[in-house]
Amino acid sequence: MSELKHGSPVVEKTAHLLEAIADARTGISLASLVEQLGVPRSTVYRILNSLSAHGLVARVNGGSIYELGPKFVELARRISPGADKALLVEAAKPLLTAAADRIMESFKLAAPEGLEMMTIFAAPSPGDYSLFIKVGGRSRKHVGAGGKLALAFSDYSEVEAYCAAGLEARTPYTITDPDALKEALIEIRRNGYAEDNQESNLGVRAISTPVFDGNGQLVATISVPFIGEATPDRARSIRREALDCATLLTKAIDGRHPLSK
Repeated sequence: MSELKHGSPVVEKTAHLLEAIADARTGISLASLVEQLGVPRSTVYRILNSLSAHGLVARVNGGSIYELGPKFVELARRISPGADKALLVEAAKPLLTAAADRIMESFKLAAPEGLEMMTIFAAPSPGDYSLFIKVGGRSRKHVGAGGKLALAFSDYSEVEAYCAAGLEARTPYTITDPDALKEALIEIRRNGYAEDNQESNLGVRAISTPVFDGNGQLVATISVPFIGEATPDRARSIRREALDCATLLTKAIDGRHPLSK
């Protein structure tokens, strides 16, 4: 284990110890840490005790195996769930999976990435004709419900910069006029959800709802894509499920709606 030339030896040892614990997906013993790090047992033991006291390390089921503690989750959420999409997916997975089972439609979780939205999780519908959603897929923000929602909750200067980059058409229904897009964004922000009416793919529509972090910043969107036109009752059912999931996920990550008091 090499140490930084002008750093603190204790901090360096602690950093390497935390990395070793993080790499051991199912936890690691004191003996294994001593062997792996090449540090005296007493030193490793003292570091573990200090980290445990601050919640940065915890014993698995109170035994002799160590894992990262709950404090790391709290610290990561303070930065922003967007900084660690794994935390966001972990919280969203049971919510979206249950919702997909209830209404027999696929659910998509996407996060803003510059000019694009990136799909970070998909809960497929158990139905026979569910839409396939590619995790890792990207699309420009103005062509889909989730992207328009992200723009609607962005600063005006960000929207201006986005429009200046050009609004290419994906289908004949894609909004390509900056003024029309800005008008749509005002309505989307007012409604609290967005719709995609064949703007990204012909024959496919979607309803999307926002997820916010503790600073009231949009960090993700939950979208429900479906084929064809939904009846008014069906559309209300999809919208209600998507809104409920977004509210629950925002709460799960200690977020808040920017318009809430």
